[in-house]
Amino acid sequence: MKANAETKKEFVIPGDYIGVAEEYLPGEGAYEENGKIYATLVGNLDLDMSRRSASVISKTNVLPQIKEGDIVYGEIVSVKPQMVYVDLLALEGHADKKLSANTKARIYVSQTDKKYVKTISTEFRNGDVVRARVVDTQGDSIRLSTAEDSLGVIRAVCGVCRKTLENKDGNSEGNLECSYCGAKETRKTANDYMKAKL
Repeated sequence: MKANAETKKEFVIPGDYIGVAEEYLPGEGAYEENGKIYATLVGNLDLDMSRRSASVISKTNVLPQIKEGDIVYGEIVSVKPQMVYVDLLALEGHADKKLSANTKARIYVSQTDKKYVKTISTEFRNGDVVRARVVDTQGDSIRLSTAEDSLGVIRAVCGVCRKTLENKDGNSEGNLECSYCGAKETRKTANDYMKAKL
């Protein structure tokens, strides 16, 4: 019998809160700490109500190499006046695998959008998850670009309360709002903001 066999799937990164221990058991790619369950892998969340398990789906363990033209996913870790620093999390097509070698990257203000961007802090904030194209792999840090409609922030966190921001209007202008505290912020969003699947 498949009563309560509802399965919820969404993109998660390591450290993401994915459930409570009272409701789920941590499965593959998840762990419990103080009654809460967190993801340990980049991948798609699998909340299986029939088994009461919270897992992150991972497929293989081969380490992918990043090259120019690749699409990558990363988390914004520092915002400077002319650039942001990104910790790379996954390579598109290999989201279930850890990255090898260099996982530090930068996005310069000139590579943020097709339109002129005066201040990069209006486009990205710490904790945002971005999808970007690799434009240069030389040197000590990989350079990225989000100057395409399909690239940019795919999940943003509120600068006030750290909850996930929503695109309530469904527009492509990057105007986001926090349904928890009501804060309104802007980002350079990808055209599938909060709908991205790896």
